[in-house]
Amino acid sequence: MKASALYPPPVRERWGTEIDDALRDAGLRAWPDTLAGAARLWLHPTDWPEPRTGQTRRTVAVALFAVLALSTLLLRAVSPSTTLTADTNHPATSVWLVPVLLGAALAAPLPPLHWSALRRLALETVRTLTAPALAVLAMLLIARTGTLQHPPAPVAAALFAYYWATLAFTAYRLCTLIARAARTAALPSTRRLTAALALTGTGLAAAAAQTATLTATPALAALALTTLLTAHDLAKGALRL
Repeated sequence: MKASALYPPPVRERWGTEIDDALRDAGLRAWPDTLAGAARLWLHPTDWPEPRTGQTRRTVAVALFAVLALSTLLLRAVSPSTTLTADTNHPATSVWLVPVLLGAALAAPLPPLHWSALRRLALETVRTLTAPALAVLAMLLIARTGTLQHPPAPVAAALFAYYWATLAFTAYRLCTLIARAARTAALPSTRRLTAALALTGTGLAAAAAQTATLTATPALAALALTTLLTAHDLAKGALRL
């Protein structure tokens, strides 16, 4: 893998060749600085170049949905959890969902409201989501038939791997769809993205505070901190403008 692949797309397009050449010349000792530099730039979108109009906002929007997809997988890994699932007797357990869903709504690219654009989006949706939909359907059929209620250990391990691979693949393809739709859609403004990141980070921080697992809690906290720091950077950039 090239080192430039770790950087945000605008940075990669402008300086990708220079980054790869510098790392090749420096060798392994430069990798720690390279990783730190990539992480820092992801948290500071106002430092990115703008090779194409709206590319920064497009990249941040897609990255936010990638964070949501990863968070969903993490939360699925710790479920069922009475501290995170909706409960009519304890509605406070699902309050964290409110800012997360608001953040997703604010960050969503809006397709142009004319027939040709909607038709292209529909075709793109079918092409992108057909494979994961078939994988999910196969998983549901296996579960519904009940033919593998007590499978031998190797088959159980294969089914477990298939389940998580399907979830990960579906999350990836959904993010791919967002990225493709954002090429022609109306992108959210910087202010909307800032609010979306702040809301998402707040919701994920609340979810992290409610969990009590050694893996999900720090992971959710890290994702929350990442989105909040990015929101802070965008807010500072908007003030400078």
